[in-house]
Amino acid sequence: MAPLVLRIFAVVLIAVLAALSWLPAQSIVRTGIAGQLEHLIAYAGTTIVVGLAFHRRLPLRIQGALLILFAGILEVGQLYAPGRHASVVDFAFSAAGTILGGTAIALALRIFTKWSRQVW
Repeated sequence: MAPLVLRIFAVVLIAVLAALSWLPAQSIVRTGIAGQLEHLIAYAGTTIVVGLAFHRRLPLRIQGALLILFAGILEVGQLYAPGRHASVVDFAFSAAGTILGGTAIALALRIFTKWSRQVW
């Protein structure tokens, strides 16, 4: 996938996280899985895409810290969305998803870098 496409996809995912976090409760269609698991999967996936898109521009740990801060801002913002509420547990699952996704992408990039050096 071209870097530009990945960067656009990363920005879209971040915008989707914001939109889904601040939409009124009655406007959201749930997946059927536990809300905390939705948070974990959404943030892990977003972190992986953001990591792939921007790992050469910004260190992964900084990206992760910014995504965790973003998760906190979105969670607090739910206090102002109709029918929504802020939850420390939801924030914790979002942060855990970011850490999980960040760890996965860091390991994958390390393995790929090692492998590509051996092959080339």
